[in-house]
Amino acid sequence: MAVPDPVGRPALRHGVKLLLIALAAAALAALTTVAAPAHADDETTTALLGAAPVATANDDPALPAPRGEELRGGDYGKDWQHAVQVVANLRADRPKVPLVVLLGGSSARECTVRDDHWRRQIRNRSGYVVDAYNLGSKHRTYAQDLAFVQLLPENVPTIVYIGINLGRFCRPVTPASIKLPAPRPIGIFHQHVYSTQRIQSRAQKRYYVRYWMLRRYPEFRANYRAELAMLRRIIRTCKQRRLRVVLLDLPRDLPVIGNSFRVPVSRYQRDCARLSREWGVPWLHFNQAAGFVDRDFFDIFHLVEPGRLKYQSILTDRTIRLLKKYRMPKPQPTPTPSPSPSVSPSPSPGETPDPDPSGAAVTIAAPSRGDA
Repeated sequence: MAVPDPVGRPALRHGVKLLLIALAAAALAALTTVAAPAHADDETTTALLGAAPVATANDDPALPAPRGEELRGGDYGKDWQHAVQVVANLRADRPKVPLVVLLGGSSARECTVRDDHWRRQIRNRSGYVVDAYNLGSKHRTYAQDLAFVQLLPENVPTIVYIGINLGRFCRPVTPASIKLPAPRPIGIFHQHVYSTQRIQSRAQKRYYVRYWMLRRYPEFRANYRAELAMLRRIIRTCKQRRLRVVLLDLPRDLPVIGNSFRVPVSRYQRDCARLSREWGVPWLHFNQAAGFVDRDFFDIFHLVEPGRLKYQSILTDRTIRLLKKYRMPKPQPTPTPSPSPSVSPSPSPGETPDPDPSGAAVTIAAPSRGDA
């Protein structure tokens, strides 16, 4: 004869069941706090974030923004005014040679050495004399790039690079307008904010990767479609204005990032490839070919001098290919007159002055600190 359970096994089983349900609910709450919001075509980011993020009372992850403000140098904050002034000068004194401009945010600003260095490199490798300007500035939106495109001078053979990276899809689309200042000479402008003397450690960069996935990735997903539509408008406007537009994948620190950004990067790369096919515009991506190492970057998106040399070198070669492809004008060599008693001897080849590569009133005279 069975002896009745004094404790009551049904009650015990019920208590165990409640405990398991509570544990499962707690685990689910922890997962949803750390992971980015679910999306049909995205993967969970929990494994990428690790254990460090902790939820606060208002469900805002206690993961502060990566530090770096105190590490900035150069003319931080003046890059927008510089870009606007260059465009104002170009409109007032239209270039007599092909124009090459790079539009984008701070990652674009940091990816070339110097404007005069870039022009000289193009000329030395190809004989092309061009006006080349890096017009990147911090937090630049595609809507602002569109405004720049609409203001570039008319009837000038022009290549327009549109810098593409993750951060450029993270902000809500808002209308943009640019009020041009009066033309004036441009003085010393220190283009670069970051240098090799002030770069983040590998641990700081890994923290930045986790921060981006937790805090910026939801912004990327929320604003991606609208920003992609704005990118399409830029292409259409360039076509209408007969500007040669090129989509350019900007640098990122692959040795640190690895595959952490695979989902969002693959998304914009697929769409850029589709835009390239639809509109017949080049889509350039050579992060792998550049052979970057960790110390080429200040953080995970901004190059310092060794990396700038690598990136600009490839960009120069691609620019030369495009100048040839689009049959942009190239200066013809001037024949050397035969010497005669009444004419002074021609200068030796080493003494022949180079033509002014700018061909316009705009001058960007000073190198940044530490530039080569």
